[in-house]
Amino acid sequence: MIRSILYLLVGLLFAGVAFAQGELSEGTRSAYTLPDTTIYGVPDQPPAVPTVTKYGTSFNAVTEEQIERQGALDFYDALKTVPGVTFQKKNIIGGQSGASLFIRGRGASHPSPDLNIYFDDVPRSGVLYGQALADGIPVYALGGMEIYKYPQPSRFGSGYGMLNFIPKYMVNDGHEIKFGLSGGSYGTIAENLGLGYKQGKFDIYLAQSYITTDGHVDNSAADQQSYYGNIGYAINNHWSVRLLANYVSAETEAPDLPSTGARPSTGYRFDTETTLTSLTVANSYADATGYIKAYYNDTEFDIFGDKDGVEDSKQSNNLYGLRARETFSVWAGNEFIAGVDYDMINLKNEADNHATGVYREWNFPNQTIIAPYLAISQLFGSESGFHLTPSLGMRQYFHDLFDDKTSTQAGVVLGYKRTNLSLNYAQGVNYPSPVILQGALLNQSLPSTIDAESIEPEEVDHYEIALTHDMDYATFNAAYFFDDGKNRTRAYLGGAMPTSFNTSATYEVNGVELSANIYPIDSAELYAGLTWLNAEATGDDGITRDNMPYIPEFAFAAGFKWNFIDSLTLSGDYEYQHNVYAGTSTRPNVNFAELTDRDKLPELSVLNLRLEYAFSYKILQAGKVYLAVDNVLDREYAYAKDDNGANYYMPGRTFTAGMSVTF
Repeated sequence: MIRSILYLLVGLLFAGVAFAQGELSEGTRSAYTLPDTTIYGVPDQPPAVPTVTKYGTSFNAVTEEQIERQGALDFYDALKTVPGVTFQKKNIIGGQSGASLFIRGRGASHPSPDLNIYFDDVPRSGVLYGQALADGIPVYALGGMEIYKYPQPSRFGSGYGMLNFIPKYMVNDGHEIKFGLSGGSYGTIAENLGLGYKQGKFDIYLAQSYITTDGHVDNSAADQQSYYGNIGYAINNHWSVRLLANYVSAETEAPDLPSTGARPSTGYRFDTETTLTSLTVANSYADATGYIKAYYNDTEFDIFGDKDGVEDSKQSNNLYGLRARETFSVWAGNEFIAGVDYDMINLKNEADNHATGVYREWNFPNQTIIAPYLAISQLFGSESGFHLTPSLGMRQYFHDLFDDKTSTQAGVVLGYKRTNLSLNYAQGVNYPSPVILQGALLNQSLPSTIDAESIEPEEVDHYEIALTHDMDYATFNAAYFFDDGKNRTRAYLGGAMPTSFNTSATYEVNGVELSANIYPIDSAELYAGLTWLNAEATGDDGITRDNMPYIPEFAFAAGFKWNFIDSLTLSGDYEYQHNVYAGTSTRPNVNFAELTDRDKLPELSVLNLRLEYAFSYKILQAGKVYLAVDNVLDREYAYAKDDNGANYYMPGRTFTAGMSVTF
């Protein structure tokens, strides 16, 4: 009955789109005013201050220019100055197995896909064990990034946060040839080539990139190669179709710790091979915009060990489905969002032991998730004076393997001119990966001994209040948030199966974020963000822990850009984190592990600088050469530890020189 009602509502709203396209005038388009955007639709502002929507929600953004200015070789490095976001890695580029991306204290659970990784608004992540797929995202194919730091049912589904990567494509008529090359410390080389053409209704953009490094310690080499294409055709003034394809292959070695002798060489290497294809039919009217997307994503993670007693492992992730979304107005000051996600997931894991010759295989149950969602907001008053914008939204999950769920959201934006107070509530739903059934599959007891539909997803109630003030030369934001989580799901990867997967374990995370973008003069910009976080988690044993993995007690990030001479630009960023503990919240354990000084990471204090010279000459539309120095102060810092508590130290002071030209 509920399913029929929701489908009916989605159908009615899409019917409303047709009415809006045909009947409404341009003057009825309402909205909470958003910042200017780049040609790819990414908010054109530094990453520190979030963009607040008319639903009382918010998100941060990183533009293509910022990715380039930070010299990011993988998407982790592009997130350094986003408040509330941190990561774990051991190599100059790339990542390895397990939890590696953390947003406001979420993401340390293993195995679990706590955080969504989207590419062009479709899933592209390691849904089996929850890898963030750092090796599988080519930064040179990106027009920007959107970072959602808490549940937002009208924007994305299962999970506590989301990264959406915005792909490049040709926007303006003409052609473009762009080539970039850089080289630096530890044999790190990055090369990229982009070819674009647009004429009238047709556009095409092709990109290739290759990154390689010898690594800063033994067995820390890594490389990535990517091939990307994006073809579009405008059917008429309102409808267009676009085909995107991306293939990425990468290898990342697991570094040793020769300086401490704490961990013997294992010879591990992590290989990633991923292919994504999406087909989008989009519409754009004065009062209605939206799309229908079909996608197919095939990803394999291979873990290779070259010694006796070490297992090789292959994880196969096959994702495909349809996404539909429409945003439209029916009357003045109003906005509707209506959409549905239809996702199918096929997963497999294989393991081959070198010493025993034992081969094991897990074919996980296929999943189908159908998630229709609705949201509505209404502006009262005037954006030039007092205004009030309340909103409501919901998402219904129909899951053919686990229990069905409903999540809701509510918000209000109260403001006067360029000052806004936003309040938001959202209920997050986090479905477990089928990997929690791995033990049952190994013992060939599924489905006779367990009812998968009795496994409920985790839930969190998120509350946030934020104040934003915008001026001609600055934007300020202050936010307080509180998360109350429950129903932690256990994961049994082997051994005897329990009668229940859900536990009484709970957690709370609360924090404050302060951020600012400042433009003191026309040729300079400054931005900064501060985050205070506090977390508590209580296991089935009733013991409460207040040191949780990758939740810094205090974090500060800042950056600047100064065009001090016509063609010379000095830029830089600084990152500081205090009181961070390494580790994972392993789901086979119904209780939370105690983190001690042995698990504590050294304080992170890293300054990076870049000097760039821009030029042009005849057919050369834009060119630049640059010199970058990372970790200028040569500080010792680490994002991770080994099993014996030794730090995986990141590189000291490093140098990079590079150039790029656009014809």
